[in-house]
Amino acid sequence: MSGDAIRRYARRAFIWLVAVGVLVAGVGVVYVGTPHRGTDAGIAAVEADPSVTVTEQDGTYTLEPAARESTAGLVFYPGARVHPDAYVGSLAPLASDANVTVVIPKLRLNLAVLDQGAATPYVSDSAVESWYVGGHSLGGAMACRYAARNPETVEGVVLYASYCDRDISGTGLTALSVTCSADTVLNGDTYGENRDNLPADATVRELPLNHTQFGSYRGQRGDGPSPVSYATAHKRLANVTVAWVRTQNGTA
Repeated sequence: MSGDAIRRYARRAFIWLVAVGVLVAGVGVVYVGTPHRGTDAGIAAVEADPSVTVTEQDGTYTLEPAARESTAGLVFYPGARVHPDAYVGSLAPLASDANVTVVIPKLRLNLAVLDQGAATPYVSDSAVESWYVGGHSLGGAMACRYAARNPETVEGVVLYASYCDRDISGTGLTALSVTCSADTVLNGDTYGENRDNLPADATVRELPLNHTQFGSYRGQRGDGPSPVSYATAHKRLANVTVAWVRTQNGTA
């Protein structure tokens, strides 16, 4: 093969590789840009609750106690490819029963790993005295990274089907870790390997839920069947989280 032929072949191969790369990138953006969503009925039910004020702006949801000032705040990072509206129902009891302002931010491309600093605009809000960060699955891990970098601005972390891949055991932060027995998405070995990254006095609970029931969405690939309904799952989750937050803020 002549030198000119080799160069032509190389140019064509390069063009094809670029085209394939662009196609793959486009498919990836579409994939992460079409997140799992909560149901309209579930969101409407929370909006109809007179004890909770629901605000939505550019995909970010804020839940506040309607008749009282918040004693604490939680910025909750959604799981990978999950929209903030999928957590409105499961997190509403924190506003109604624990007097907590809950912010569920819309993340860049629905991936917390691309928006790890999403909590910053909220934890600087002086109207709320104590802020926590947390999240579901990948969102929880990224929230823990935020807490590890900013232990002076947050009180602790709330992890749903997640783990800390950064050591916060000596930071003075508090931690709640909730896992579920029917979850086949969270890697149990990885969770165990990172358990010592939590404070020694962390509250750890396991509930009979699956991975998706930390929110109100369906269709999580690889998730196991749950032995309980979404309503029951959210009630049990609220019982644990509300009690923990109340204990942290002296309102138990």
